[in-house]
Amino acid sequence: LLFLQNCQKVIRLRSLNAKTDPAALAREVVDKCDLIHKSQLADVEQIIFYLKNRKDNTGVDIADNNMGHRSAIASHRSLARPHTAMSSSGVSSSSNQVKAESPDISINHIDEYVELLYEDLSERIRGSAMILQVARNPDNLEELEKNEACLSALSRVLREDWRKSLDLSTNIIYIFFCFSTYTKFHPVIVQYKIGSLCMDVIDYELRRYESMRNEIDVRKNPLGSTPLSAKASKEKLNNSSDDFLDLMNEERPKEMEPPRRRIPELKQRPKSGNWSSFHSSMSSSLIKSQILNSSYHEALSSNGTQTPDSGMSSSGDMKATSNEALDRNDPKVKKEEIDRLNKQLKLFAKKQEQLLRVAFYLLLNMAENVKLEEKMRRKNIVKMLVKALDRQNIDLLMLITTFLKKLSIVGDNKDDMSDLNIVAKLPRLFQSGHSDLVQVTLKLVFNLSFDGSIRKKMIAAGYLPMLVMFINDEKHHGIAVKILYHMSLDDKVKALFTHTECVQMATDAIILNLNSKVDLDLIALCINLSLNRRNAQIMVEGNRLHSLMDRAFKYQDGLLMKLLRNLSQHESLQPLFIDYVGDLARILTICDDESFIVECLGILGNLSLADLDYSQILQNFQLIPWIRNVLVPGTKMDDLVLDTIVYLGTCAHDELCALLFCRAQVVLSLIELLKAKQEDDEIVLQIIFVFQQILRHESTREYMIKETESPAYLIDLMHDKNSEIRKVCDYCLDIIAISNNEWAKRIKLEKFRNHNSQWLCMVESQQHEDNNEDYNEQEEEEHDLNTYLRGEYLDNCDLYNSNQTNKENEDNDSNNSNNPASPSNSTYGRPASSFARSQDLDDLYNMSISTKSSQGSSQVA
Repeated sequence: LLFLQNCQKVIRLRSLNAKTDPAALAREVVDKCDLIHKSQLADVEQIIFYLKNRKDNTGVDIADNNMGHRSAIASHRSLARPHTAMSSSGVSSSSNQVKAESPDISINHIDEYVELLYEDLSERIRGSAMILQVARNPDNLEELEKNEACLSALSRVLREDWRKSLDLSTNIIYIFFCFSTYTKFHPVIVQYKIGSLCMDVIDYELRRYESMRNEIDVRKNPLGSTPLSAKASKEKLNNSSDDFLDLMNEERPKEMEPPRRRIPELKQRPKSGNWSSFHSSMSSSLIKSQILNSSYHEALSSNGTQTPDSGMSSSGDMKATSNEALDRNDPKVKKEEIDRLNKQLKLFAKKQEQLLRVAFYLLLNMAENVKLEEKMRRKNIVKMLVKALDRQNIDLLMLITTFLKKLSIVGDNKDDMSDLNIVAKLPRLFQSGHSDLVQVTLKLVFNLSFDGSIRKKMIAAGYLPMLVMFINDEKHHGIAVKILYHMSLDDKVKALFTHTECVQMATDAIILNLNSKVDLDLIALCINLSLNRRNAQIMVEGNRLHSLMDRAFKYQDGLLMKLLRNLSQHESLQPLFIDYVGDLARILTICDDESFIVECLGILGNLSLADLDYSQILQNFQLIPWIRNVLVPGTKMDDLVLDTIVYLGTCAHDELCALLFCRAQVVLSLIELLKAKQEDDEIVLQIIFVFQQILRHESTREYMIKETESPAYLIDLMHDKNSEIRKVCDYCLDIIAISNNEWAKRIKLEKFRNHNSQWLCMVESQQHEDNNEDYNEQEEEEHDLNTYLRGEYLDNCDLYNSNQTNKENEDNDSNNSNNPASPSNSTYGRPASSFARSQDLDDLYNMSISTKSSQGSSQVA
């Protein structure tokens, strides 16, 4: 053993005996001790030779030396001291007493402390407390790591005697916890399997505490049946209830001794009593505990001058009185007994929580290793932690919550927590009033809130109002907003925010922020909440819309403008944006931030208001050249191009704007963009919608049909996989067919081909096979559709009945369900079209009536 003593390196040669080779042992000492230079090998050998030939060493072996040391230690050993509960720092008061009474505790005497581990229980506790004082000094850990005898003795005592004493278990686990604080010493804990043993201790202590609580509940309701949980917990205990009795009797802290002034009078508590009448309603552990406590109170209340006869007489009277009172089930006596047992349980729990704390802390340090953490999970560490959340100790709760937070990032652990209903146990921690505990709990809730099912449980448990309370708390604001953001992802939960003050507080926090950039989490929360109509109304109340607009334009904040864009989606709020249309249009040509421009265009595209003169806006702010520049393929990002097209669709609803787009060749730019972006469903859909808006006006319809290639592209897109694109194309082609007879024939033919595509494909393939088999010598002729198509089919085709066409398309989709090319089997995303279907159908019907009447009048003329 090597250790420092008064600035000297003391070397103990345990293997030294009469047969030792001094030269070999000297070389071993020089090799292992860094403080001895190799040049001093001869001196070391001379010293070893001197020690070997001393009279004290001759003929004495190691065992005799150990026995001599042990007897010397026993002769100087003091009596066992009473043990109290652990202090809040995690060290038992027995170790504190040892430190106070033995200030010279040093690693130099480690052998003496180890010898105490081989004595009775009280000496083992004192020895472990002394070793703990040594281990708490980080400078001693390396020396202790090399002392295999000490570590082996500690692990053996813990494995054999941990059920006998909380102090002993706490001291030994705390010693290994000191090693666990440094990663380099983790192999020591793994070597002696302390982690697994700690989990066994934790599991046992938790079940024992639960059993004790259930027993007290039985005492409160003696006529009721024993709860199932109590029976289950008692069956799982590894030893009998006598162990519990020994623990409560042997380790009863001093705080458990009731003051004399609280001792009941003799007529209320006998010196000895017959508790057999209550054997049917209480467990053996409680019966024995009560008997011991009765004798304990007897020792405190007895008079030293009392004679034996009088004591026996008094005892007999008291016994009768006690039996009579208990037989009558005296409520007062019963209440006193229950209060006493509750007090004992509380003091025992306080002491037990120190053991749990140091054990959990050791496991938390060892969980740095992923493999060890996985082993803990398989041994139900999550269940133990969740069960321990019912305790009252703040330090223990902080440790448990931190441990759960670390484990919650693993999916399996998160699922286990959900199954154990951890959500129901966390609100109590929010109300603890301890700032650090609340912060750690919020971080745990944040990790759990990534799971949608757990978020639903949180909402059902009333988390939302509690989390909103933390928005104005500077310390908890950030993490609380993150959790609220996760909850705002669910559409149904967005409506629940209206019943809290979250919307007002979040909006005001954005407006009153003095920094140029708003809090990202806060603005993200508001963006989600603004999709709900009621939340949007709350956000604009009290002139908040004006304040938000001012801040957005001042700092050109794209996220804040996105929030305003969401607000503009609600029809009831759109009139409030009329005052800002000019500013939004002006900023398009002078701002360089494309993300900000995208949101401004989005707001303009949402404002479909009859009071707005869109053509005047386009001309006053010279937006046509800017729009044509944006529509050039490859010059701007797709989001900007898409929102520009949406804005064109909104403007094209105005006939003057539609004319302006035709004259300024904006339509030709859209066609070129359609060729370049034919794979982007969103852009294609919005371009076709612009065509639809232009075709609705008689003044621009002729230009679209005769001066552009839009009808041909619409026919090609009539078979697109995207259902929304097909709908808009059908409507546009119906308008074209009504207006132009030449295009009407081509559209009829293409619609017939589309409706009967599967049948035509089958016939053509069959004809191709017949030609190959029977007419190999003849040249293959291209089969025109007219070979299979008779004139009456085209004459009877009901082109203008939109309902019938839709029905046929639906039938065709159902018939083509097994066809891989069928639109019903497409896996493409389906963007929603922004056109109003019902209104367009009414306009189309009116248009067809007006066209037929005009044709009839021209024929009559």
